Amino acid sequence: MQHSKWVTMEEGILEAYIRNLSGEIVLGIDGFIDQVWQVVETRTQDNNYILIDKMQEFGNLIVNRREGGMANELIKKRRSYGGFTANTGKALGNMNLPTTLIGMYGKEEIDKIFHDLQEKCKLISVGDPVVSTILEFTDGKIMMPNLDELLNFTWKDFLSAIGHEQLQKILLNADIVSLGYWSNMPDFDTFMTELTENYFHTNRPRRLFFDFANIKKRSKEAIHGTFRVLERINHKIPVSLSLNEHEAVILFSYYDRKFSENCEEVLEDTEFIRNIIGLDELIVHTPQYAVMSSKSEGVELLEQDYCDAPVITTGAGDTFNGGYIAACLGDLKAVERLAIANAATRFYISNSHTPDRQELISEIKRIKKVLSGSLK
Repeated sequence: MQHSKWVTMEEGILEAYIRNLSGEIVLGIDGFIDQVWQVVETRTQDNNYILIDKMQEFGNLIVNRREGGMANELIKKRRSYGGFTANTGKALGNMNLPTTLIGMYGKEEIDKIFHDLQEKCKLISVGDPVVSTILEFTDGKIMMPNLDELLNFTWKDFLSAIGHEQLQKILLNADIVSLGYWSNMPDFDTFMTELTENYFHTNRPRRLFFDFANIKKRSKEAIHGTFRVLERINHKIPVSLSLNEHEAVILFSYYDRKFSENCEEVLEDTEFIRNIIGLDELIVHTPQYAVMSSKSEGVELLEQDYCDAPVITTGAGDTFNGGYIAACLGDLKAVERLAIANAATRFYISNSHTPDRQELISEIKRIKKVLSGSLK
Protein backbone atom coordinates (compact mmCIF):
# COMPACT_ATOMS: atom_id res chain seq x y z
CA MET A 1 0.00 0.00 0.00
CA GLN A 2 1.96 2.97 -1.30
CA HIS A 3 -0.27 5.78 -0.13
CA SER A 4 -2.63 5.96 2.81
CA LYS A 5 -5.70 8.12 2.28
CA TRP A 6 -5.61 8.91 5.99
CA VAL A 7 -2.99 11.52 5.07
CA THR A 8 -5.48 13.60 3.09
CA MET A 9 -8.52 12.80 5.25
CA GLU A 10 -10.36 15.96 6.25
CA GLU A 11 -10.77 15.62 10.02
CA GLY A 12 -13.17 18.54 10.19
CA ILE A 13 -15.71 16.85 7.93
CA LEU A 14 -15.65 13.65 9.98
CA GLU A 15 -15.75 15.48 13.29
CA ALA A 16 -18.75 17.58 12.26
CA TYR A 17 -20.50 14.49 10.94
CA ILE A 18 -19.98 12.50 14.14
CA ARG A 19 -21.05 15.36 16.41
CA ASN A 20 -24.28 15.78 14.42
CA LEU A 21 -25.07 12.09 13.90
CA SER A 22 -28.79 11.33 13.75
CA GLY A 23 -31.03 8.57 12.48
CA GLU A 24 -32.93 5.49 13.64
CA ILE A 25 -31.54 1.97 13.35
CA VAL A 26 -33.19 -1.43 13.78
CA LEU A 27 -31.12 -4.58 14.33
CA GLY A 28 -32.29 -8.20 14.56
CA ILE A 29 -32.70 -11.03 15.39
CA ASP A 30 -30.17 -12.97 17.43
CA GLY A 31 -29.20 -12.86 21.10
CA PHE A 32 -26.12 -14.46 22.64
CA ILE A 33 -24.64 -14.89 26.07
CA ASP A 34 -20.88 -15.34 25.69
CA GLN A 35 -19.02 -17.36 28.29
CA VAL A 36 -15.42 -16.46 27.52
CA TRP A 37 -12.51 -18.61 28.72
CA GLN A 38 -8.73 -18.66 28.48
CA VAL A 39 -6.85 -21.96 28.16
CA VAL A 40 -4.15 -22.80 30.70
CA GLU A 41 -0.96 -24.43 29.45
CA THR A 42 0.74 -25.07 32.80
CA ARG A 43 0.56 -24.11 36.46
CA THR A 44 3.75 -23.21 38.30
CA GLN A 45 4.78 -24.27 41.80
CA ASP A 46 3.63 -20.96 43.27
CA ASN A 47 0.16 -21.62 41.82
CA ASN A 48 0.51 -19.08 39.03
CA TYR A 49 -0.32 -20.18 35.52
CA ILE A 50 0.84 -19.75 31.94
CA LEU A 51 -1.83 -19.34 29.28
CA ILE A 52 -1.83 -20.72 25.77
CA ASP A 53 -1.37 -17.42 23.98
CA LYS A 54 -1.93 -18.18 20.30
CA MET A 55 -4.59 -20.12 18.45
CA GLN A 56 -1.97 -22.09 16.55
CA GLU A 57 -0.43 -23.28 19.82
CA PHE A 58 -3.82 -24.63 20.87
CA GLY A 59 -4.36 -26.15 17.42
CA ASN A 60 -0.98 -27.88 17.52
CA LEU A 61 -1.79 -29.26 20.96
CA ILE A 62 -5.02 -30.78 19.64
CA VAL A 63 -3.30 -32.27 16.59
CA ASN A 64 -0.54 -33.78 18.73
CA ARG A 65 -3.16 -35.46 20.95
CA ARG A 66 -5.27 -36.66 18.04
CA GLU A 67 -5.15 -40.35 19.01
CA GLY A 68 -5.60 -39.81 22.70
CA GLY A 69 -7.19 -37.30 25.03
CA MET A 70 -6.33 -33.93 26.42
CA ALA A 71 -7.41 -31.97 29.47
CA ASN A 72 -6.62 -28.29 29.85
CA GLU A 73 -7.83 -26.07 32.61
CA LEU A 74 -10.00 -23.10 31.66
CA ILE A 75 -9.91 -19.73 33.38
CA LYS A 76 -13.12 -17.71 33.14
CA LYS A 77 -12.36 -14.35 31.56
CA ARG A 78 -15.86 -12.88 31.46
CA ARG A 79 -19.54 -13.56 30.95
CA SER A 80 -21.14 -11.03 28.69
CA TYR A 81 -23.72 -10.54 26.02
CA GLY A 82 -22.67 -11.11 22.45
CA GLY A 83 -23.91 -11.73 18.93
CA PHE A 84 -24.75 -9.36 16.14
CA THR A 85 -27.56 -7.33 17.68
CA ALA A 86 -25.92 -6.81 21.07
CA ASN A 87 -22.37 -6.07 19.87
CA THR A 88 -23.41 -3.90 16.94
CA GLY A 89 -26.13 -2.27 19.04
CA LYS A 90 -23.59 -1.49 21.76
CA ALA A 91 -21.40 0.32 19.22
CA LEU A 92 -24.35 2.36 17.94
CA GLY A 93 -25.89 2.97 21.35
CA ASN A 94 -22.62 4.28 22.72
CA MET A 95 -22.78 6.93 19.99
CA ASN A 96 -26.24 7.88 21.33
CA LEU A 97 -28.01 6.81 18.17
CA PRO A 98 -31.65 5.66 18.56
CA THR A 99 -31.25 1.91 18.13
CA THR A 100 -33.90 -0.78 18.50
CA LEU A 101 -32.70 -4.33 19.05
CA ILE A 102 -35.13 -7.13 18.25
CA GLY A 103 -33.64 -10.37 19.48
CA MET A 104 -33.48 -13.24 21.89
CA TYR A 105 -32.89 -11.81 25.31
CA GLY A 106 -35.25 -13.96 27.40
CA LYS A 107 -38.78 -15.32 26.98
CA GLU A 108 -40.25 -14.53 30.38
CA GLU A 109 -38.06 -11.54 31.12
CA ILE A 110 -34.90 -10.00 29.71
CA ASP A 111 -31.82 -11.71 31.17
CA LYS A 112 -29.95 -9.43 33.56
CA ILE A 113 -26.80 -9.73 31.44
CA PHE A 114 -28.49 -7.43 28.90
CA HIS A 115 -29.60 -4.79 31.41
CA ASP A 116 -26.74 -2.37 30.79
CA LEU A 117 -27.45 -2.64 27.04
CA GLN A 118 -30.97 -1.41 27.77
CA GLU A 119 -29.51 1.87 28.98
CA LYS A 120 -28.33 2.61 25.43
CA CYS A 121 -30.77 0.72 23.20
CA LYS A 122 -34.42 -0.29 23.14
CA LEU A 123 -34.65 -4.09 23.52
CA ILE A 124 -37.57 -6.17 22.30
CA SER A 125 -37.21 -9.85 23.16
CA VAL A 126 -38.69 -12.63 21.03
CA GLY A 127 -37.04 -15.68 22.64
CA ASP A 128 -34.32 -17.11 24.84
CA PRO A 129 -30.65 -16.29 24.13
CA VAL A 130 -28.12 -18.67 22.65
CA VAL A 131 -25.27 -19.62 24.98
CA SER A 132 -21.84 -19.53 23.32
CA THR A 133 -18.64 -20.96 24.81
CA ILE A 134 -15.66 -18.93 23.59
CA LEU A 135 -11.97 -19.74 23.94
CA GLU A 136 -10.13 -16.44 23.54
CA PHE A 137 -6.48 -16.02 22.53
CA THR A 138 -4.46 -12.90 21.81
CA ASP A 139 -4.75 -13.43 18.05
CA GLY A 140 -8.33 -14.68 17.78
CA LYS A 141 -11.05 -16.80 19.28
CA ILE A 142 -12.85 -20.13 18.99
CA MET A 143 -16.63 -19.77 19.34
CA MET A 144 -18.83 -22.78 20.07
CA PRO A 145 -22.49 -21.76 20.35
CA ASN A 146 -25.48 -24.01 20.97
CA LEU A 147 -27.84 -22.67 18.32
CA ASP A 148 -31.00 -24.70 18.97
CA GLU A 149 -33.09 -21.64 19.85
CA LEU A 150 -32.03 -19.72 16.74
CA LEU A 151 -31.88 -22.47 14.11
CA ASN A 152 -35.51 -23.45 14.69
CA PHE A 153 -36.77 -19.86 14.76
CA THR A 154 -39.04 -19.14 11.78
CA TRP A 155 -40.79 -16.09 10.41
CA LYS A 156 -44.05 -17.38 11.90
CA ASP A 157 -42.41 -17.69 15.32
CA PHE A 158 -41.04 -14.18 14.99
CA LEU A 159 -44.32 -12.58 13.96
CA SER A 160 -46.18 -14.44 16.69
CA ALA A 161 -43.71 -13.14 19.30
CA ILE A 162 -43.52 -9.51 18.19
CA GLY A 163 -46.92 -8.89 16.63
CA HIS A 164 -47.82 -7.33 13.30
CA GLU A 165 -48.70 -3.86 14.62
CA GLN A 166 -45.62 -3.51 16.81
CA LEU A 167 -43.35 -4.55 13.93
CA GLN A 168 -44.96 -2.01 11.61
CA LYS A 169 -44.50 0.73 14.19
CA ILE A 170 -40.82 -0.14 14.74
CA LEU A 171 -39.98 -0.09 11.04
CA LEU A 172 -42.01 3.01 10.15
CA ASN A 173 -39.18 5.48 10.83
CA ALA A 174 -36.14 3.20 10.46
CA ASP A 175 -33.30 4.66 8.43
CA ILE A 176 -31.20 1.47 8.38
CA VAL A 177 -32.34 -2.10 9.08
CA SER A 178 -29.91 -4.96 9.56
CA LEU A 179 -30.36 -8.67 10.23
CA GLY A 180 -27.55 -10.95 11.35
CA TYR A 181 -26.37 -13.60 11.14
CA TRP A 182 -27.50 -15.24 7.90
CA SER A 183 -25.50 -18.40 8.63
CA ASN A 184 -27.56 -19.02 11.79
CA MET A 185 -30.94 -18.28 10.19
CA PRO A 186 -32.24 -21.01 7.84
CA ASP A 187 -35.43 -18.94 7.35
CA PHE A 188 -33.49 -15.77 6.42
CA ASP A 189 -34.88 -15.55 2.87
CA THR A 190 -38.45 -15.74 4.16
CA PHE A 191 -37.72 -12.98 6.68
CA MET A 192 -36.37 -10.69 3.97
CA THR A 193 -39.17 -11.41 1.51
CA GLU A 194 -41.91 -10.85 4.10
CA LEU A 195 -40.33 -7.66 5.46
CA THR A 196 -39.83 -6.20 1.99
CA GLU A 197 -43.30 -7.04 0.69
CA ASN A 198 -45.32 -6.23 3.80
CA TYR A 199 -43.41 -4.03 6.26
CA PHE A 200 -40.90 -1.76 4.57
CA HIS A 201 -42.42 1.62 3.73
CA THR A 202 -41.79 4.21 1.02
CA ASN A 203 -38.23 5.48 1.52
CA ARG A 204 -37.96 3.47 4.78
CA PRO A 205 -35.56 1.97 5.44
CA ARG A 206 -33.03 3.88 3.35
CA ARG A 207 -30.51 1.03 3.49
CA LEU A 208 -30.27 -2.65 4.46
CA PHE A 209 -27.03 -3.88 5.99
CA PHE A 210 -25.98 -7.50 6.50
CA ASP A 211 -23.25 -9.55 8.12
CA PHE A 212 -23.56 -13.20 7.05
CA ALA A 213 -21.00 -14.51 9.60
CA ASN A 214 -19.74 -18.08 9.11
CA ILE A 215 -20.60 -18.57 5.44
CA LYS A 216 -19.16 -22.08 5.34
CA LYS A 217 -21.87 -23.35 7.70
CA ARG A 218 -24.38 -23.30 4.86
CA SER A 219 -24.14 -24.52 1.29
CA LYS A 220 -23.01 -22.63 -1.77
CA GLU A 221 -26.48 -23.12 -3.20
CA ALA A 222 -28.03 -21.49 -0.12
CA ILE A 223 -25.94 -18.35 -0.41
CA HIS A 224 -26.58 -18.07 -4.13
CA GLY A 225 -30.31 -18.33 -3.42
CA THR A 226 -30.06 -15.57 -0.82
CA PHE A 227 -28.14 -13.36 -3.24
CA ARG A 228 -30.99 -13.72 -5.74
CA VAL A 229 -33.44 -12.60 -3.04
CA LEU A 230 -31.26 -9.65 -2.00
CA GLU A 231 -30.61 -8.64 -5.61
CA ARG A 232 -34.36 -8.26 -6.14
CA ILE A 233 -34.64 -6.26 -2.93
CA ASN A 234 -31.68 -4.11 -3.97
CA HIS A 235 -33.78 -2.63 -6.79
CA LYS A 236 -36.02 -1.16 -4.09
CA ILE A 237 -33.63 -0.62 -1.15
CA PRO A 238 -29.80 -0.46 -1.44
CA VAL A 239 -28.13 -3.43 0.24
CA SER A 240 -24.69 -3.55 1.91
CA LEU A 241 -22.91 -6.80 2.78
CA SER A 242 -19.94 -6.80 5.17
CA LEU A 243 -17.35 -9.61 5.40
CA ASN A 244 -14.29 -10.18 7.52
CA GLU A 245 -11.24 -11.75 5.88
CA HIS A 246 -12.22 -15.31 6.87
CA GLU A 247 -15.70 -14.94 5.40
CA ALA A 248 -14.21 -13.33 2.30
CA VAL A 249 -11.91 -16.33 1.73
CA ILE A 250 -14.97 -18.59 1.46
CA LEU A 251 -17.09 -16.26 -0.64
CA PHE A 252 -14.23 -15.50 -3.02
CA SER A 253 -13.65 -19.23 -3.56
CA TYR A 254 -17.27 -19.64 -4.68
CA TYR A 255 -16.43 -17.36 -7.61
CA ASP A 256 -13.05 -18.95 -8.39
CA ARG A 257 -11.12 -16.17 -6.73
CA LYS A 258 -8.36 -16.77 -4.19
CA PHE A 259 -8.21 -14.29 -1.34
CA SER A 260 -4.87 -12.61 -1.98
CA GLU A 261 -2.27 -11.27 0.42
CA ASN A 262 -2.19 -8.23 -1.86
CA CYS A 263 -4.88 -5.77 -0.79
CA GLU A 264 -5.11 -4.28 -4.30
CA GLU A 265 -6.03 -7.70 -5.68
CA VAL A 266 -8.62 -8.12 -2.91
CA LEU A 267 -10.08 -4.79 -3.98
CA GLU A 268 -10.33 -5.94 -7.61
CA ASP A 269 -11.96 -9.23 -6.61
CA THR A 270 -14.41 -7.46 -4.31
CA GLU A 271 -15.53 -5.37 -7.28
CA PHE A 272 -15.75 -8.47 -9.48
CA ILE A 273 -17.97 -10.34 -7.01
CA ARG A 274 -20.19 -7.37 -6.17
CA ASN A 275 -21.00 -7.01 -9.85
CA ILE A 276 -22.03 -10.65 -10.01
CA ILE A 277 -24.20 -10.72 -6.87
CA GLY A 278 -25.85 -7.42 -7.75
CA LEU A 279 -25.75 -5.64 -4.41
CA ASP A 280 -25.18 -1.94 -3.84
CA GLU A 281 -22.10 -2.42 -1.63
CA LEU A 282 -19.68 -5.19 -0.74
CA ILE A 283 -17.24 -4.49 2.11
CA VAL A 284 -14.27 -6.56 3.29
CA HIS A 285 -12.53 -5.60 6.54
CA THR A 286 -9.32 -7.07 7.92
CA PRO A 287 -6.93 -6.13 10.77
CA GLN A 288 -4.70 -4.40 8.18
CA TYR A 289 -7.18 -2.62 5.88
CA ALA A 290 -10.77 -2.33 4.68
CA VAL A 291 -11.96 -2.33 1.08
CA MET A 292 -15.32 -1.77 -0.52
CA SER A 293 -16.99 -1.87 -3.90
CA SER A 294 -19.95 0.44 -4.44
CA LYS A 295 -22.30 0.46 -7.41
CA SER A 296 -22.37 4.26 -7.44
CA GLU A 297 -18.95 5.16 -6.00
CA GLY A 298 -16.62 2.53 -7.44
CA VAL A 299 -13.90 0.95 -5.30
CA GLU A 300 -12.16 2.17 -2.18
CA LEU A 301 -9.26 0.97 -0.02
CA LEU A 302 -8.27 2.31 3.38
CA GLU A 303 -5.41 1.22 5.61
CA GLN A 304 -6.08 0.21 9.21
CA ASP A 305 -3.76 1.06 12.10
CA TYR A 306 -2.78 -2.53 12.90
CA CYS A 307 -2.88 -3.45 16.59
CA ASP A 308 -0.11 -5.82 17.70
CA ALA A 309 -1.57 -6.56 21.13
CA PRO A 310 -5.37 -6.29 21.17
CA VAL A 311 -7.04 -6.27 24.59
CA ILE A 312 -10.16 -7.90 23.14
CA THR A 313 -11.04 -9.43 19.78
CA THR A 314 -14.53 -10.85 20.36
CA GLY A 315 -16.98 -8.34 18.87
CA ALA A 316 -14.41 -6.49 16.77
CA GLY A 317 -16.21 -7.21 13.49
CA ASP A 318 -19.55 -6.17 14.95
CA THR A 319 -17.99 -2.91 16.12
CA PHE A 320 -16.68 -2.28 12.60
CA ASN A 321 -20.21 -2.86 11.34
CA GLY A 322 -21.65 -0.50 13.94
CA GLY A 323 -19.24 2.20 12.88
CA TYR A 324 -20.05 1.64 9.23
CA ILE A 325 -23.82 1.72 9.80
CA ALA A 326 -23.44 5.02 11.67
CA ALA A 327 -21.40 6.36 8.77
CA CYS A 328 -24.21 5.48 6.33
CA LEU A 329 -26.73 7.81 7.98
CA GLY A 330 -25.48 10.87 6.09
CA ASP A 331 -23.69 11.78 2.88
CA LEU A 332 -20.12 10.75 3.59
CA LYS A 333 -17.84 9.48 0.86
CA ALA A 334 -16.93 5.80 0.79
CA VAL A 335 -13.43 6.36 2.18
CA GLU A 336 -14.89 8.44 5.03
CA ARG A 337 -17.35 5.67 5.91
CA LEU A 338 -14.48 3.20 6.05
CA ALA A 339 -12.48 5.62 8.22
CA ILE A 340 -15.23 5.77 10.85
CA ALA A 341 -15.64 1.99 10.83
CA ASN A 342 -11.89 1.36 11.05
CA ALA A 343 -11.52 3.86 13.89
CA ALA A 344 -14.42 2.35 15.84
CA THR A 345 -12.99 -1.16 15.75
CA ARG A 346 -9.39 -0.01 16.38
CA PHE A 347 -10.50 1.86 19.50
CA TYR A 348 -12.55 -1.12 20.67
CA ILE A 349 -9.82 -3.76 20.47
CA SER A 350 -7.38 -1.45 22.27
CA ASN A 351 -9.70 -0.27 25.04
CA SER A 352 -12.19 -3.17 25.42
CA HIS A 353 -15.20 -0.87 25.04
CA THR A 354 -16.86 0.79 22.09
CA PRO A 355 -16.15 4.50 21.59
CA ASP A 356 -18.56 7.33 22.27
CA ARG A 357 -18.63 10.22 19.81
CA GLN A 358 -15.73 12.14 21.31
CA GLU A 359 -13.60 9.00 21.65
CA LEU A 360 -14.32 8.15 18.02
CA ILE A 361 -13.28 11.63 16.91
CA SER A 362 -10.08 11.40 18.96
CA GLU A 363 -9.32 7.95 17.55
CA ILE A 364 -9.66 9.21 13.98
CA LYS A 365 -7.21 12.00 14.74
CA ARG A 366 -4.81 9.54 16.42
CA ILE A 367 -4.86 7.11 13.48
CA LYS A 368 -4.37 9.91 10.98
CA LYS A 369 -1.35 11.16 12.93
CA VAL A 370 0.17 7.69 13.30
CA LEU A 371 -0.29 6.64 9.68
CA SER A 372 0.74 10.01 8.31
CA GLY A 373 3.91 9.87 10.41
CA SER A 374 4.71 6.33 9.28
CA LEU A 375 4.90 7.51 5.68
CA LYS A 376 7.49 10.25 6.28
